[in-house]
Amino acid sequence: MVEAAPSIPTDFKPHLFGKFFLLQRLAIGGMAEIFRARVPGAGGFEKELVVKRILPARAQDHGFIKMLVNEAKLTVQLTHSNIAQVYECGKIDGNYFISMELVNGVSLKEMMQAFARAGAQLSPEQAIYMVLQLLTGLDYAHKKTDAQGQPLQIVHCDVSPDNALVSWEGEIKLLDFGIARAATGLSNYKEGMLMGKLGYVAPEQASLERRWDHRVDLFAAGILLYELLTKQKPFPKATDVESLVAARKARVVPPTSIDPRLPREIDAIVARALAYDPDERFTDARAFAGALVDVLFPTPQSSIQDLLGKQMQQVFAEKIARQRSARAHDPLIMKVLSNLAEKQQAQAEYERLSAPATTPPAGLPAAAGSGASPFDPIAPLPSDVLPAAEPARPPPRKARSHRPPPREGIRLRTAVLVGLVLAVGGAAGLHYAETWLRTGILVVTSEPPGAEVTLDGVRSGATTPAVLEGLVLSRPHQVALDGPGVRAVTMDLAPVPGTLVRRVHARLETALGAVTIESQPAGAEVRLDGRVVGRAPVTVLGVRLDERHRVDLTLPGHEIDQFVVLPEKDGTRFTRKLGRSDQPEPREKAIGP
Repeated sequence: MVEAAPSIPTDFKPHLFGKFFLLQRLAIGGMAEIFRARVPGAGGFEKELVVKRILPARAQDHGFIKMLVNEAKLTVQLTHSNIAQVYECGKIDGNYFISMELVNGVSLKEMMQAFARAGAQLSPEQAIYMVLQLLTGLDYAHKKTDAQGQPLQIVHCDVSPDNALVSWEGEIKLLDFGIARAATGLSNYKEGMLMGKLGYVAPEQASLERRWDHRVDLFAAGILLYELLTKQKPFPKATDVESLVAARKARVVPPTSIDPRLPREIDAIVARALAYDPDERFTDARAFAGALVDVLFPTPQSSIQDLLGKQMQQVFAEKIARQRSARAHDPLIMKVLSNLAEKQQAQAEYERLSAPATTPPAGLPAAAGSGASPFDPIAPLPSDVLPAAEPARPPPRKARSHRPPPREGIRLRTAVLVGLVLAVGGAAGLHYAETWLRTGILVVTSEPPGAEVTLDGVRSGATTPAVLEGLVLSRPHQVALDGPGVRAVTMDLAPVPGTLVRRVHARLETALGAVTIESQPAGAEVRLDGRVVGRAPVTVLGVRLDERHRVDLTLPGHEIDQFVVLPEKDGTRFTRKLGRSDQPEPREKAIGP
């Protein structure tokens, strides 16, 4: 499956997606958005990973979603150091997603292109080593069994430079089993369809009469090996099925004919891997890898990876720096999102507890279909609520007017009604009070960063960017920023009830400048705050202009001149005329015989 080159919009803001803290959008294509994310756990535990969130338009395609789920179910069973691990497939707020291993690196295709532009050369050992890692992952997938020990018969079907990742440390990982074929209902392969990239497809995949197996992956790995060794394609370019079959029958130029420095044994290995007849190829990935190990044996494997890792870090130095820069504020963002998640959970629990009861109190009837309220005074009450009936008595001889006895049932209803009114009023008051008294967090940032943060006259011990937790934001606060070389800034924050997160930012002006001190006559020794800085005229750099400084001028034969200046008010150039001293200058004694 070929996707357009992904674009990365700039309007992204870190946010919560279920349990995932989405920190950075890595790419967006025609099917999904890809994010770098973290999942927090107990005691400060965090797991960094990739979240692939399917676009809403594609989520409506049930066939596509089925393919996505099948890929996840298949790949989640594969746990190997040379296969990008899939952790989870699920649905959050109607959005389908897959979470998977984050590999800090680039695709093999991008690596090959970048090395070519940078003039970096891959040694034969490095090329063999990378394909060897791919074959190790393929061998694991090909031989994977289910819980009952039955082979899954997994075939990747799309081994190519786009589906192999190279980490900054020189590790190789295979990914995207989206069109893999397997002996289970999880397979997304469509019989009779040519799936995979034409440049890496084996000839039998184009045949409708012949069944094929895992050896198509070995054929693709052989093409990768040839390209890495020679920087050339082994076959003519194919544009359709007919040209593909014809191209695969073409004679492959031996790699040593292109680069005589290559080991001679590599010609036979490549020829066997790219054989037109699958029966003439290696029987499995392990046999292919074993042949490559024999060529590599004189060179230790660890030194090959170390060299590849160094080259990756040199060629992709700027990209690595950008990745590290993107992570610089992760702790700050995680604190903000963690607090927001806790507040959302607390709010949900509060709303659940403060919601009115849906069932009537014990002893009261539920609302009937007639629409009568359970608190309607004329609604019939059950017999166990009414007062017990007295036995019948003969009527008195003389009728007397008397007040009817009070109805206990109405009293009970009235009491319940009043109680519920009070409860609702109390809940409303509690909610109002909780809105005012709930705690939140204050995010303090500055340009430049590193300023010391003082909150309400008390130093917090934190420097910007800082997160101050447990603040009641419905109350006013004062934030002061100060630091070496910058002017202090004080910000008054008005109360904002109900706010969970608030951010303040300050642009700090430099407080440092230059001060010039001159003396008449010239040559006086200048001390600034007790420190000798030179002889007048002298310009002193890095002086705080918003603080007072003491200046001492000393010149033999003249009176000492001391004065105090505040540069931002008094200026930055000072000329002092020194008065002569009345005392004669001391003379050196003559040394005689």
